[in-house]
Parts: sequence; C-alpha cells; structure tokens
Amino acid sequence: MVKPSLDLSDKMMRQVAENSPKGLRERITQTVEKPGKRLRSILLFLLSQSNGETKDLERMARAAASVEMLHLASLVHDDVIDRSEFRRGVSSLHHDFGNKIAVLAGDYMLAQSLMFVVNEEDRRIPQSLAKAASALVAGEILEVDLAGNINISFEDYIRVIEGKTASLLVSCAQSGAILAGYDNEIVEACGDLGLNFGIAFQIIDDILDYGIGAEALGKSNFGDLQNGLITLPLLLYFQKNPKEEMEMLVKNATEPSAATLIVEKLKNSNCFEEAKTIACLHLSKATEILEKLPKSHINTLLKDFFEAMTERRN
Repeated sequence: MVKPSLDLSDKMMRQVAENSPKGLRERITQTVEKPGKRLRSILLFLLSQSNGETKDLERMARAAASVEMLHLASLVHDDVIDRSEFRRGVSSLHHDFGNKIAVLAGDYMLAQSLMFVVNEEDRRIPQSLAKAASALVAGEILEVDLAGNINISFEDYIRVIEGKTASLLVSCAQSGAILAGYDNEIVEACGDLGLNFGIAFQIIDDILDYGIGAEALGKSNFGDLQNGLITLPLLLYFQKNPKEEMEMLVKNATEPSAATLIVEKLKNSNCFEEAKTIACLHLSKATEILEKLPKSHINTLLKDFFEAMTERRN
C-alpha cells in the first residue's frame, strides 16, 4: 500500500545526503541509509489514502521525508547526549566521527527536513512540523533535566514522551489527514490519534529497553537505566514498593548484576504487564478515533497497524 510513497521519500532523502557539503556527505549518507521501521511515514501515507483515493504522491513523499529527516536528526543528537555506541544495529555517528561532527550533521539534517516542505501549498503542514520540532526539543530537555530523579511523577513522564516521541506522530497524522482533504475537525482528531499512538509506542519501547520480549533491538539493553532515566515500569514499581533498595540498584545500573536484579524485581511486581496495559489503553483511544474516518480497507489496516505495535520485538 505504501511502497511507492516510501520509495520516493527514500530517494528524496538520499538526494539530500548526496548533495550535502563535503565533510558531511559520508556522515549523513551513513545515517539516511539506515531507514528503521518508518512507522511515521506509514502512518502518514495510510491516513493520506484513507479518504478513498491516492493523493499527490510527491506531496505525500515530501511530508514524510521531512518527518523522517527530522527524526533522524533527533536520533543523531540523542546518541551524543546518551553516549550510545550503536544505532539500528551499527555504530552510531558520534561513535564513528566524534561529537562535533555528529552535532553538526544533526543540525544540517534538521535544516534540510524543513526544506522538504518549505514550498508546500497547504501551510498547515510545515506549521505542524515546525511545532513538532519545537516540542521534540522541549521533550528532550525535560528528559535530561529529570535524569536521575526517582521522584518524577507520571505526569512528567508523559510530558517527556509526548514531546520526544509523540509530537512527530501528531504531525504525521495531521499531515496525512490534511493531504487526504479532511476538514479541520478531523485533522485535529487525527492529531489526537497520533498523540495516543506515539505515547503507546514509547511505552512499549521503554519496556523493550529492559530486554523484555526484545529481539535485535539495534541498541544496547538498559540504555535508559544507565542514563538515569526513570521510565514507566520503574514508576509503577515505586507506586507500590519502598524506593530505597531500587534507588541503589538504579544508581549501579551499569553493572550487569544490578540491571538483572532490577528486571527481576519489576517482573515480580507485574510492572511490565501493567505498563503494557497502559500502552494498550492509549492504542484503544487511537483506534476509537479511526471510527471518525470513512470505513475502508485502509481503516482496517490502520487498526491492524496499531495492534501490531503492542507485539513488536525491536
């Protein structure tokens, strides 16, 4: 259903990499050639076609390329902040070329992401993407500020993932709805759909970071723990257990024995299952919004797409 659009947006991003200034070309090409799951593009393309017909393929591909390039830029910067050695199964940009080059490459990709939609005829699309870029940075800053704080609230946790993950999916869903020709009410509803899908996706990602149900993550397990990030399974644990012992384990999470013991305690307290249940509730909210769209095979595909997110293993 989406392969022609994906192929075109991939081509657009490769062209950006190939036309990058000398010194950045190799680095950006290395990043662009690791496409990942492309779930943001898939959501955008399916919603773009959900009104019964395929719209302008180039506009769809440009919007998706913009989002994907913005997402890749954020990952490059994330790896610098988190000191991650791997991304999508291969060494990260900052590991290969150093922090300075990685930051500059990420900056260039961020600028180029907005160039994809600078001439978009419906100004709501670049406006949505610019808003998403701002929310993404705000979410990342909040996450850094909260790192190591075991007293963060559930509300703080949600604020972080609304910014760093869900904001791009909000923009994808809104852009898809705009390209499908829906009115503003449906566009806003699709934004809520993207928000709930994004929250659910990040919760599942946070569970996978503990190695629970994970296969071929393409990054090291326990990265969140080792960076002092308190995600939903730990928040749920703290709601019903004393903090002292777990706090000491989290401080020593770089030691394999400590990380293993943390996982054991979270399993025994059913924290992973409870976190997954919360993710499923958000996916249910996203699915309910699909009822506002025309009944079609696209609608069914989107429901299947949401359901598949709860069972993903990478």
